[in-house]
Amino acid sequence: MISFRKLEERDLELVLEWRTSEHVTQYMYTDIEKDLVNQYKWFEKNFNDDTQYYWIIEVKNTPIGLISLNQLDRTNKKSSFAYYIGDLNYSIIAGRIHPYLYNFAFYELGLNKVYAEVMRGNDGMMKMHKHYGFTHVATFKDHIYKYDQFHDVEYFELLASDWTECTKFHKFKLTFVL
Repeated sequence: MISFRKLEERDLELVLEWRTSEHVTQYMYTDIEKDLVNQYKWFEKNFNDDTQYYWIIEVKNTPIGLISLNQLDRTNKKSSFAYYIGDLNYSIIAGRIHPYLYNFAFYELGLNKVYAEVMRGNDGMMKMHKHYGFTHVATFKDHIYKYDQFHDVEYFELLASDWTECTKFHKFKLTFVL
């Protein structure tokens, strides 16, 4: 049902549509112009960067969102991650997507930590992180300036040792091509 495939050039127009939609951009640190030329430049800049990877989330071969590992630090075995559901018709399954990435990060890549920053107000995402065993580590006060005001950002992390103990999600394994 759910699958992940590496982001390709053919996806850029759809990803730009998602990324500039209000339900996605409201919780992103930056707002971007709906500019396909800049989207191609972003893709070319990041396509061969081995510190970040982007995958299209598909349900029955229909693209519904994007998930990524970013700031991948192989020396210290950690990475941030991000994701969003672009097609709101599939928001009901949003919570089922994360375990696939965590299993890949910990068991395939051998990472020790996955971490995420969440803008205050994105309560659903914070609740999801806690559901999967993340620890709330810090609040970065006035961390992002957006919409003419400062916003707090919550920092969460999940350690491999904590994930290993949470066996009920270990069956969620799929291929992520690097």
